[in-house]
Amino acid sequence: MARVLKFLIPCLLSLSVLQAQQAQPLARHPGDVIKYQIVFDGPNADRIKTVYAWMTAEQGAPKDQVGFTNQFNTLGQVQPSSPRTFIVEMKVPDNIYNGEYTLHFNATADEGSGGYANGQDFNVPAVHIENPRKFTPPGVKVTPLP
Repeated sequence: MARVLKFLIPCLLSLSVLQAQQAQPLARHPGDVIKYQIVFDGPNADRIKTVYAWMTAEQGAPKDQVGFTNQFNTLGQVQPSSPRTFIVEMKVPDNIYNGEYTLHFNATADEGSGGYANGQDFNVPAVHIENPRKFTPPGVKVTPLP
């Protein structure tokens, strides 16, 4: 029995580690398209005509990605794909910096609009973006001329 336990316990532990590793979403990269389905419910849900979505990173740029952007969005307003339902697609730009990005969107009706933010109005996992491109500004020497 002790022999079986010595074999079984390490096997179970390794399986739990594998499952934890598989649960992590893969990093996204420049050129990838990130998609969400947004479904409105409740009063006025059928009045929403367009959605404009964007992803943003709250943390600052890494030192080796100075001047890169921390935001990307849908290309204009998105029309419904079916009643109360919108499919938004956003392409990760080439000049994005590494980080965790969260979804935000505005919904517009003829009578008004509403803003929605991840963590406040809905909850979806942040998207981890990795960009292999780097840029560190070079040093500079400036000399006044006569």
